[in-house]
Amino acid sequence: MIRCELNALCGSRYSSFDSYRQHIYRCHRSLIDPFDNDHSGSVAIEKALNDIGGSSVDCISSNEPDLTVDSDEFIHPEEELSEIDYQPINFGPILNNVFDQNTGCTKLTAFYTYFLLEFREHHLLPQKLVQLIISNICSLLDIIIKITNAKTLSACAPVIDFATVLREINQIISFISKNEYQFLKQCTEHFDYQPPTKIMLNTAEECANYVPLKQSVSCMLHDDQLLQAIIDNIKSLSTCTAKDKDLIISNRQCRSVRSNLVRPTNSNALLLKLYTDGIDITNPIGPKKDSHKLTCFYYLLDDLPEIVRSQVDSIGLHCLCYTKNLNNDNSRRMLMNILVEDLNKLQIEGISIPRLSSRIYFVFSTFCADNLASNEIGGLQKNFNGGHFCRHCFITYENRHIPLTDISFVPRSRLKHDKIVNHIIANNGRQIVQGVKGLSWFHDLIGFHSTESLPPDIMHDIAEGACPLITSALLKEAVQQRLLTHTDIEQSTSNFVYGFYDSSNKPPPIKKQHLTTSYIAGTASQKLCLFQLFPVIFHDIIDHLTLMILYTVLREIISYVYSNPIRKSWISYMNELCKRFHALMVEHLPDLVTPKVHFITEYPRSIEKHGLPILNSCLRFEAKHLYFKQIASRAFNFKNPLLTLAKRYQLRSCLLNKTKSLSLSAVTTIRSSKLIEWCKLSHSIQHLLMKDVNKINTIYECSSIDYHHINIRQGSIVVHHLAHAEEIPVFCQIYCILKVEDKCMIIAEILDTISFNDKLWSYQIELTGTLIKIDIEHCFSIFPHCLDSYVVEQSHYINILTRLTKK
Repeated sequence: MIRCELNALCGSRYSSFDSYRQHIYRCHRSLIDPFDNDHSGSVAIEKALNDIGGSSVDCISSNEPDLTVDSDEFIHPEEELSEIDYQPINFGPILNNVFDQNTGCTKLTAFYTYFLLEFREHHLLPQKLVQLIISNICSLLDIIIKITNAKTLSACAPVIDFATVLREINQIISFISKNEYQFLKQCTEHFDYQPPTKIMLNTAEECANYVPLKQSVSCMLHDDQLLQAIIDNIKSLSTCTAKDKDLIISNRQCRSVRSNLVRPTNSNALLLKLYTDGIDITNPIGPKKDSHKLTCFYYLLDDLPEIVRSQVDSIGLHCLCYTKNLNNDNSRRMLMNILVEDLNKLQIEGISIPRLSSRIYFVFSTFCADNLASNEIGGLQKNFNGGHFCRHCFITYENRHIPLTDISFVPRSRLKHDKIVNHIIANNGRQIVQGVKGLSWFHDLIGFHSTESLPPDIMHDIAEGACPLITSALLKEAVQQRLLTHTDIEQSTSNFVYGFYDSSNKPPPIKKQHLTTSYIAGTASQKLCLFQLFPVIFHDIIDHLTLMILYTVLREIISYVYSNPIRKSWISYMNELCKRFHALMVEHLPDLVTPKVHFITEYPRSIEKHGLPILNSCLRFEAKHLYFKQIASRAFNFKNPLLTLAKRYQLRSCLLNKTKSLSLSAVTTIRSSKLIEWCKLSHSIQHLLMKDVNKINTIYECSSIDYHHINIRQGSIVVHHLAHAEEIPVFCQIYCILKVEDKCMIIAEILDTISFNDKLWSYQIELTGTLIKIDIEHCFSIFPHCLDSYVVEQSHYINILTRLTKK
């Protein structure tokens, strides 16, 4: 315990030196003024600081090297960077703007506020840690003043001016960091921070926080480069579809969106997609460790280029509320009215863009969510173990075992759905009719309808639904036939060496209790990765499994459903595959015919209605939850988590808008490189580079680079082109990566595609020894990922998830 004795009337007690230091700067500022005539106060505080901190001002001027080992390197292991922390932000232009102009107090205030904004929101640091660092910065400036004063024999005017300037800087820093109010005030003044809007619901205790769409979308589109990229992307996709009428490459081609684009003002409008889901944040303080269940509403511009769309920061927050408040009819109605009004206002009025001297309008496209949330939003029943559980057709739970080769169920339509809703309203909503409970939450939203605006989700239906179901059934059969033991399965899934790119989704080992409960542990990506590589991992037993036919059919369905783009000519064949899969499930695994098995049969019809399933996937939105979970765990504010999360998100948004951190073009980052002489290159490489490289050029050999947020390294495999009418992929393996001046050149070895192995669902390849110079941008336009190769019985195979086609 530390007691303040700097003043006879003080006597305040503090448990830590940092809190005592802040008390000194807050209550005894006059005592540390180096220009005060009475130096007794300065001496007293210096003595107190030295006694407690164990350091002296004189040590600052010591020339001896500091040999102290940073203990944090041994306490904290190296952490794997998340996607939020991984993306670098370039702050160079901000610094140049500050120092190129007249650096007065206003510029200093703006720069220091930006420093705090970056420090807090880019690295997700809690406010207490920021205040501790700032307190030490102020102490550092005070020490600089004292050292300057001590080394100056005479109090000449320039020295006095220098010390006065430092003291003024110290006061500015202390003022900005004084409290949250002052910091937010400076963010508003210099970086256009907009606080979230509070919505009062049914009672005083019930509230929500939302960000008006007009405000957030306007901030995003005021970036001229981003707006031009969106316009160019729309034109590019339109050109592709005009050349090839069979391609489905954009959600603008789906039936539900085309009907919304009919209105005259919407002919050139941008598509706006919504998403909702719930997250749990846990309060680690207190004996009960309270858990808060929140519901998030996100938005995404559907017309963003793929390179921008793939970034989590392109997803914006619309609203945060407690899930329990949505269970109250009055509170839910009040919240939905405000959100719908905000969305309709954006669609009707649009936003004004000064550079275009016109307005940009928006059109609602789809509302993505899991099956439970979609049914709830659409005003449908929330249980899936009875009644009419499907929001796409009128199938009943009792009829789910009837093969679709023998019967077809009537799809839901606008007219039929509206008749049912009117009937329910006329009967005061006392019963559920054909799976319909009543009006949708968003029934007043322009362009929304329960039968056309709620697409299926491949993450929940396939990656977390059918894939682990089939994987578990196959492994159970292997155990029953005594092909494998539970120990063999655990060792095989644990010891299998995944490729570099698949290792990020490496699933956990499958244990006995997982098979007993038919539960495969892991995330959606891990479950999909395990399913994808199942024939490779267990290649020695797949010939003996009678259920392998189920895997083969589902694997082929996935190759179509996950494709981007999709051809219209594929849909009829895909429909037959889905019916066959359902019939095989009824025949072989009738107890596992869950609603998600039926949902897979709806995808062929859904592609025509909602567009590409991969563009409506919830997987990218789920990744957005990580940011809020990190904030919740680091902020330690559980009194009003809604306000904390919404406010911190808005602070991060103004930081991103200021730095324009969304990558709009291909940025190549060199990870590691070494200088290499021209003569050290092989003759084949010299021959390939002869036209582009001079012998006097400086050449660096790179072991890996980051391109389009993808790590490319020596040994990586990419799709070079599609051959013949069957569109067979021809692969190439990266041989070396060279940086010549400012250009990056990639040399690859062409691989010969021998055949497609149906059992392994992989392409068998061989090395050819032929080196070529490749255009990586062209390769990624076919398939924007790098691939791994696996060795099975001394042959090399490449397992690719989707079917490829030319754009």
